[in-house]
Amino acid sequence: MTLHWTDLILVLAFVAVGCAAGYLLLLRKLKQMVAERQLKIADQLGSLDDAIRALETRLAEQHTLSAVPQLREAGTGEVGEFEEIQPAESDAIAPEIQAVIAAATAAALGPDAHAHAVKPAASPWSQQGRVLVQGSHNARAGR
Repeated sequence: MTLHWTDLILVLAFVAVGCAAGYLLLLRKLKQMVAERQLKIADQLGSLDDAIRALETRLAEQHTLSAVPQLREAGTGEVGEFEEIQPAESDAIAPEIQAVIAAATAAALGPDAHAHAVKPAASPWSQQGRVLVQGSHNARAGR
């Protein structure tokens, strides 16, 4: 059995048409997946935005309510403008960041999810310093 030029051209044409058809089908499927993903991301951003707005409102209400007694204790009977109350700790997380974390938690896990504690992460430099100090001790010197 010998392969003629016409057979070779026919086989190459089938391969080329098959590759082109596969490419076009994959391209169509990829565009469809990207469009679905963009819609899903837009929905998630919308729910995150709604959660942030709700938390900002709640935070503003709590901040206003917590400032009223402090203004009255300071001797002013007016509840007008007030300065923002700073936390006692210098490494405390800002209320805006806490609101964003809570909104992300609500958006990711649902509206019933709550972030119970938010703590700043330890600095990697302090951990590296402890590693160097502890590594400098010679464990075999005591023998």
